[in-house]
Amino acid sequence: MLSSVGRAAIRRLVSTSSITASRRIAVSWPATYTVRYGRVFVQGFASAGRPKASTTTKATTKTSKTGKSTKSTKATKGTTKASAGKGRKKSTTTTAKKTTKAKSKTSASPKAKGRRIKRKREPLSPEKKLVVQRRELKKTAMFEEPKNLPDTPWTVYIFEQTKNKTVLPENLRNRMKEISELYKNLSASERQRLANAAEQNKLSNAAAYTAWVESHTPEETVAANKARYLLKRKFQYPASPHVVKLIRDHRIPKRPVTPYSLFTRARWASGDFAGRPFGEAAKAIGKEWLKLPDIERHAYDDLGKAARTEYEKEVEAVLHRKPSPRRITSKPPSEE
Repeated sequence: MLSSVGRAAIRRLVSTSSITASRRIAVSWPATYTVRYGRVFVQGFASAGRPKASTTTKATTKTSKTGKSTKSTKATKGTTKASAGKGRKKSTTTTAKKTTKAKSKTSASPKAKGRRIKRKREPLSPEKKLVVQRRELKKTAMFEEPKNLPDTPWTVYIFEQTKNKTVLPENLRNRMKEISELYKNLSASERQRLANAAEQNKLSNAAAYTAWVESHTPEETVAANKARYLLKRKFQYPASPHVVKLIRDHRIPKRPVTPYSLFTRARWASGDFAGRPFGEAAKAIGKEWLKLPDIERHAYDDLGKAARTEYEKEVEAVLHRKPSPRRITSKPPSEE
């Protein structure tokens, strides 16, 4: 049995004059077929025959419903996001408060450390003061000079014979005796080769020493020489050699000669004291200086003053300070 809606649809199709061929064929189907599949057939034609207005209204209603639903969902999402954002803001504020508290605690800790009472250092004993002074002088003295290559034929030969060879201390004396015998029996050409090597090493040593000296400032070399004097006089360091080994710096201005030194040089250069003992000649030159007329002595005094002024200018230019007080290097003898 067909429903009322299906019957009405069949009637509408049969009554209209503008029915297509396909629809006419559909009407002539058997009743059994229509009974079985009528519902599906009627539903298809009913949807096709509906007016457009109904579809638009349904679409608008659907869209309105969907729009409302989307709006509602968006609103709900917005509310959830807002609530989540509020929760995050609260959490950030709480973490910020915690961090500020932690910072305040950490900042307060160094203040607490700073408030601790510092212990007063005990004064050094005289022995410890000497130890500290010796250590500082050794740093200033610049003992780290470049190592020299062997600069004599004998030392060059020893270096060649002992290079990359280990000798026990108890066998060292015998080994040196063997090297000495071999050196005595060397040929003239071999000795000349050793002499040439020694001269080459001398030049290399001089170049290395000059480069080492110039790597320091003139002020540093002057301070190093003063430190070496103090170490030798006060601490007897180093134990050897007995004479203080000073740094030779060609940049440091040499001290000016005194008028008496100029007179002594002039007398030695004259040749009047040739062949005489040094002590006897020195006494004779001193007596001549005491008996020297004022006019001749003034000439040496003027030369000494000129050398002094030149020295002061060089010291100010190189060492950037005024020269030390005048030191008498050669004192003229006094009349007895």
